[in-house]
Amino acid sequence: MNTTTLRALAAAATAAAFLIAASPSPGPSAANGMEMNGYQIETDQTNWNLNTGDFTMPHEVKVTRPGTDARGDKAKGNTKLGTATLIGSVVVHDNGGAPEAKDAGPDYQGPATITSDELTIDSKNKSYDAHGNVRFVQGNRVGTADRGVLNQLQHTLHLEGNVVLAEGQTSMKAAVVDYNLQTRDVIANGSPMIIREPIPQRSPGPPASPKPPKPKKKLL
Repeated sequence: MNTTTLRALAAAATAAAFLIAASPSPGPSAANGMEMNGYQIETDQTNWNLNTGDFTMPHEVKVTRPGTDARGDKAKGNTKLGTATLIGSVVVHDNGGAPEAKDAGPDYQGPATITSDELTIDSKNKSYDAHGNVRFVQGNRVGTADRGVLNQLQHTLHLEGNVVLAEGQTSMKAAVVDYNLQTRDVIANGSPMIIREPIPQRSPGPPASPKPPKPKKKLL
């Protein structure tokens, strides 16, 4: 894998990872949803069992926090386990000002958007699981996969299922991509794994020097 492709892959993976991490964690119940540690989860109906900790939000759920907003058609989770799942047409948008952005270094350049069918947050184990039609967009960087799992404790991002990462005219297809957020090591596997890059064009050479005019014949 050459340097250009590796740089595009690492940049897209880093930005996708920290965008997933910017999603909300469950917290104490409120009249219109839940709130905890700067996250505001809003909906028009919350069903919460105080004994088990299970909760459901059967209608549209909106989540906001500094630098990030998200939405899903509904949500479910458990406050005792520290888990929450946004379900249906999930969209997470980061304007580049999320607290996680500073940890991503120069590879993170918001704004960015990630969409998926579901997004599950495990706040205790610091893991985030985006499942189903996962798509990440940041500028001219686009990544798609069937599933993306971020583990903040291990500092890893795992993408699996029809993984495609592209930046400009450079693209890569693989079955599985594992990325270490600390070391920036990338392991990609596929049968086959396909990398496409634009064919470099030769730069035109300097213009030819004009020919000197022929000397005029002298008349005798």
